[in-house]
Amino acid sequence: MDRTTLAPSKMEKARFGFFLLIITTVITSVDFIFNIFGSNINSDMNLVSWLYYIPASLGHAALFAVVLYLIFYLPFSLIFSNYKIATCIYLFAAVLLQIFIVLDGMVFNIYRFHFNGFVLELILGGGTEVFDFDFWVIVKFTGIAILISVVPYTIAYFIGKKTYHLLRKKTVICLSVALIICVLISHIGHAVAAAIRQSPILKSATAMPFFFPLTANTLLMKMGIAEPDDLDQIYNIPSSDIQYPIYPLEISDSIPKLNIIYIVIDSWNPRTYDSINCPNISKFAQKSQYFSKHLSSNNGTRGSIIGLFFGMSATYEKEITISKLSPLLIDRLIDLDYNIQVFPSAILTSPPIHELVFRRTPDINLKSEGKTPFDRDQYITDSFCEYVDKQVAGRPFFSFLFYDTPHATAIPKEHNKKFGPAWDEADYTKLSNDIDPLPYFNLYKNCVYYTDSLIGKVTRKLEEKGMLENSVIVITGDHGQEFNENRKNYWGHGSNFSDWQIQVPFILYYPGIEANKVFGHTTTHYDVAPTIMSLFLGVQNPSLHYSMGYEIYDIASRYPHIVGDNVNYGFVFENAILRTNHLGNVETTDRKLNEISSKKVNVDDLKEAVSFKNHFYKR
Repeated sequence: MDRTTLAPSKMEKARFGFFLLIITTVITSVDFIFNIFGSNINSDMNLVSWLYYIPASLGHAALFAVVLYLIFYLPFSLIFSNYKIATCIYLFAAVLLQIFIVLDGMVFNIYRFHFNGFVLELILGGGTEVFDFDFWVIVKFTGIAILISVVPYTIAYFIGKKTYHLLRKKTVICLSVALIICVLISHIGHAVAAAIRQSPILKSATAMPFFFPLTANTLLMKMGIAEPDDLDQIYNIPSSDIQYPIYPLEISDSIPKLNIIYIVIDSWNPRTYDSINCPNISKFAQKSQYFSKHLSSNNGTRGSIIGLFFGMSATYEKEITISKLSPLLIDRLIDLDYNIQVFPSAILTSPPIHELVFRRTPDINLKSEGKTPFDRDQYITDSFCEYVDKQVAGRPFFSFLFYDTPHATAIPKEHNKKFGPAWDEADYTKLSNDIDPLPYFNLYKNCVYYTDSLIGKVTRKLEEKGMLENSVIVITGDHGQEFNENRKNYWGHGSNFSDWQIQVPFILYYPGIEANKVFGHTTTHYDVAPTIMSLFLGVQNPSLHYSMGYEIYDIASRYPHIVGDNVNYGFVFENAILRTNHLGNVETTDRKLNEISSKKVNVDDLKEAVSFKNHFYKR
């Protein structure tokens, strides 16, 4: 009797299920490999990166296959005596996965980001206008995806019917171990590549959807596999993904060579900027100009500092890291022989600002002395004042002071008295939508008040040394700090892109400035670098040639404003916010986080946002 007429045994079901898992792994990994050939990453691939990517693609594909097997084959093979029912369900799911991966590869090759809820909503909700998809392009994409998906599974199914019974226990074990090794290679290999800056490997990893590989730089340095001082010397392969600047810089010979000082407060809520909470900064602002609607580039430090120094969004962080890009601002300062020094309260390696911004200035301070942010803020103030005393006439300097006490929201009791009633310490377990935020906010205000006193010492020192006559000074926050102002139970930062987490005070001073003037047009962190470079460093290009911002006095609309990073990003419009995260979820709200229909966002504005997000990608 033909074996196919008998009810299959559990062993036969298991064998055929494992065969399905293997063919899904192979087909999916082939898709991942072809995605490389279809992208500009292919030009950067070398033997080492292929030796990594092929097993990594097999390992990542195997994880997809295991999920399909556990959800769509195993339960139904146990429920139904005939394995064909489970097989049909599994193959249907596998074909859908295949279509998704093929379409994802097409989207990635065009737009440099993977399919997620945000992209799906764009396509389903007016995406033909946003992405300029012609009807026949959609037909072509869909047809190719179906063809590439159905044909291999059809062939594999008929082959499997004839051969699956040949699988033996030893073969299953060997294949399983091999796939586990591939998974380990995908993560351990990436961790090593990240530590030694193996650019092609890091780039190749971006081609696979939902792939979040391991990094372990600190551990590998401790093990001696990578040395911090040698990282930038290893596999120094230039990037071909982004073009920064878009056009070569045109430089003027007439350069004033003024000192440039960035004073940045971590987590600065704009409600604290007044003559009572910030008397020293407010007094200095009378000599300066204040920009009352200034937006950060992110709701966290890393992306905010990238925007402040690069003039570009942190959605490019991976490309910045892989390509070892240095901010054009820093490059220009080095070209002009500026003495560059940093005074960080929190350690500069976490987040790795030293590598993101100051990779070309190895002699900067990475950390400061002191057990608490309160102590370290005092230390960086004293250190900067000593640094100023040692400056040599004729050589300009650039300094970056980064204060941390407001971010920590912790201060000795004797300094926690100006504003009350105030919590003695930040007890985050008490926070809720119903709690009165005032005592917590007063603790924060006392932290800001202390920081203001230190910044007052800095500005007075510069004035005493006569350096206000030859210095540019920026005072701002990296990002905001929310105290449930939106009444949505959001506290702190890093959780939304409303004004309370991205808006910060911004004060600008330079010699001859029209003092004590307030500007009400929207400005952003992306404006800072091009403003400094055009006004004081001799760069003559339009700002959009090398940044995502404008000269700060330009009243051009800053919307849509790009915020976030490459996995958790958003578009801030004049009256709305669109946000997506690493899970692909997307939400549309007004500027106060009230949910609204995505249809309230103008399609042309959304199209402009998608285009502007890709501002630096090579066309």
